[in-house]
Parts: sequence; structure tokens; C-alpha cells
Amino acid sequence: MTYSTISIPISADDSWRPRLLVVNEDPLTRELHTLVFYLEGYDVETACDGAAALERLAVEEFDVVVTDRAMPNLDGASMVLALRSAGSKIPIVMVSGSLSEAPLPGLVACEISVVVPKPARTKEILSAVAHALRAPAAHREDLEVTRQSQARKESGQNVVEFLET
Repeated sequence: MTYSTISIPISADDSWRPRLLVVNEDPLTRELHTLVFYLEGYDVETACDGAAALERLAVEEFDVVVTDRAMPNLDGASMVLALRSAGSKIPIVMVSGSLSEAPLPGLVACEISVVVPKPARTKEILSAVAHALRAPAAHREDLEVTRQSQARKESGQNVVEFLET
């Protein structure tokens, strides 16, 4: 299996960077997507097909999966169904060149956050990833406020004062 990892901080004081898993059978496409997302401040890892992606997702956490539809071994649609069957709610961006010839089955289509038709422009893929990250980001912010509030409560500091500052 082919994997690659690139990480850069978005800013020196930012502790959270979105982690993306890019899934594509074409090494050049994987590297191009990796470079584009790297330059935009994402942590990026790759998998060569849906089966390799499922292996990674079983042991690592990612914020978004960006996947091709047509791949050997396990295609993008089958990967999506396997993820959802396992209970994963990870946002998925699917890039597909075959939508006009073979639309996604309804069950798969409703499980994907954003579908980007090929040929996809870089801006379209970046926008799709940003869209897929929005809802989970709000959830992460709520969790962080809750965690900080709990820590302040345990230390005896007034939680209301903390939230007002």
C-alpha cells in the first residue's frame, strides 16, 4: 500500500489542523491533492484505494475523507457504505467523473457530504472540503468550550466569568 504524510501548522498558536485522508488510485493525483491541501494548511495522508483507506480509518482519526469514485479493489461508493455500516460519521467529499453515465445510488449519495464532478478545479475541491468541515468544526468548538468550562469549574473559577471574557 502507498501512503504519504505532509503536515504543516496553520499558525504557531493553532493546536488543531484539519486532517484529510485523500483516496485515489492515481499516484500523480494523490500527490497533487496532497500538495494543494498542504499549501492550504491541512495535514494530509493518502491511501491508494478504498480498502487501504478503510485500514487507515480503522486506526487513525481524520476530519474529512476526499475520495475518488472509481478505484480498484474497493471503489469510493463501496468504501462509503462500509464506513457508514461501521458507524463512522466522517464527512466525505467524493470526486467523480462518471456522474452523468452512472449516477450514485441513492443510499450512497445521501451518505456523502459533497460530490464534486470531474474535471474538478482546485478551488472546487477546496470549497467542498471547507463545506464538509463546517458542521464538525462547530461541534469541536462546542466540545472545547465544554472542556474548558469543566476545567474551570474543577479549579473553582466561576464558569460564567470565563464565558464572558
